[in-house]
Amino acid sequence: MSTENILEPTSRKFGLFGKRSSGKSALINALLGRDAGAVKPTIEPTYQAMEIYGIGSVTLVDTAGLDSTGKRIQKTQAAAEKLDVALMLMSNDSLELELVWMSRLRHNGVAIIPVISQIDKMPDEGKHLAAAVHEVTGTKPIRVSAKLGIGLDELLDAMRSVNRGN
Repeated sequence: MSTENILEPTSRKFGLFGKRSSGKSALINALLGRDAGAVKPTIEPTYQAMEIYGIGSVTLVDTAGLDSTGKRIQKTQAAAEKLDVALMLMSNDSLELELVWMSRLRHNGVAIIPVISQIDKMPDEGKHLAAAVHEVTGTKPIRVSAKLGIGLDELLDAMRSVNRGN
């Protein structure tokens, strides 16, 4: 099935971006109510159409890591051109790639929801990283643990808000 056929019937297209092993696939699984630990490396963008209460029909796009190269990153770039909203996952203090991508996505009219992912692995539950991201971007990120289900309701609220254009 082609990507275009999957994307057309949905109201919004949400892409998950972040470096390899930043928790993108685990977060999609958690949003779908699946085991967040059952993930496979994403070699190229994968698309999953679903219904989210209060949002409606959406497509979630799981992209290859921003630190990928070659065809993998080219396919991620192509997928980014078809999105309405990007969830930018950050799981460590090295934010250069994420900031470059956020700028690129904003330039293309994509709304961005910054997400501090894998907070269950951080000693301060991602508070320090969240403060740094807020300072640099001017947007308060949402702290999430797909594994423990922390922050998922807040993330869904942000997704609903973006969907309504707020």
